[in-house]
Amino acid sequence: MGKEPIFVRPLTDAERGELEASLREADAFAVRRAQIVLASARGETAGAIAPRVGFTGQTVRGVIHAYNARGLAALRAGSRRPHTCHGSRRHPLRRREVKDDYGGR
Repeated sequence: MGKEPIFVRPLTDAERGELEASLREADAFAVRRAQIVLASARGETAGAIAPRVGFTGQTVRGVIHAYNARGLAALRAGSRRPHTCHGSRRHPLRRREVKDDYGGR
């Protein structure tokens, strides 16, 4: 069984205008995301959109989820930094006390 189709929420006229304007931007990231959102608004499935924009179906579904959650802000690239710190970065480095051969520090 395949995934349940997901579509963007209904677009306002203002959003549709912004998305169409985004198709003419130099930023390829925004152009591809606008293409995905507009195609989804026309009723096309993620599987049908994916080959046209060069993404996987899962990536297209991710864009649709992002648009439904954040609106036009989802057209802009976010930070690529990790959202969490791992292991050794959680605590500042602690200096270990090392005694020298004479019993001092």
